[in-house]
Amino acid sequence: MISHTFAVCAYGQSPYLEKSIRSVVQQSVKSRVIVCTSTPSDYIRDLAEKYHLPYYVREGTSSLQDDWNYAYDQAETEYVTITHQDDIYHRDYLKYMDQYLGKHPDTLIAMTDYRIINQHQQVRWDVSLLIKQIMKLPLRISGLADKCWVKLGVQSLGNGICCPSVCYHKAILGKSIFQSGYHYALDWDVFVQIARKKGRFTYIPKELFYYRIHDGATTKACLKNQEKTREELEMFGKFWPAPVVKLLMRFYKIGYKSYEK
Repeated sequence: MISHTFAVCAYGQSPYLEKSIRSVVQQSVKSRVIVCTSTPSDYIRDLAEKYHLPYYVREGTSSLQDDWNYAYDQAETEYVTITHQDDIYHRDYLKYMDQYLGKHPDTLIAMTDYRIINQHQQVRWDVSLLIKQIMKLPLRISGLADKCWVKLGVQSLGNGICCPSVCYHKAILGKSIFQSGYHYALDWDVFVQIARKKGRFTYIPKELFYYRIHDGATTKACLKNQEKTREELEMFGKFWPAPVVKLLMRFYKIGYKSYEK
């Protein structure tokens, strides 16, 4: 059994926080669970106490990068999953992580497929999820998943890795791994940095995670102020010349429709 922590990042008074906590506490394979926040409140503390979870408060202004690093660093285990407060994990998420990581101890990050929970509380699937599954297909070949050109290649057509589904091998990656000048594309940028390290990307082609979309989500806010588009253009520019970037963005924006439903 791997040594693992779910580090729950909590903000404000999300009505979905308890469901997220319950999904990691009730895993079929047990893990350490901690709750971390930069917006301390009775609401968050009381939920941590209700489930008998360690509660950590980061001082200073809320920042996605700083908050993720703080939560990641509080984990004292070999592996850690940064849990977003709105999302839900399948009860067998860690069971499959344990199986796959046991076979591949050189894993840098492991990821799963996912479904979307929309604003109407409906679990759904759409074409953007299929595209992201196709993007990750090379990682299903064990002999290729540790090659730098493959790890970078699967990201050259966009970020097909759902950040909250990722399990990080902290013992290999070290502390405070989120170092980027981006806000929305923070995860994509960091995955590209990690891809250059020695080790593999382990892909578990199972829907073990449910990603919630709602009006208060960070992704929606980024779409409204165009920050998401600007950062993604810059990320594509790290792989391709300008004409190709424009073409890729035309197709990539199809995925934005998921946030409008």
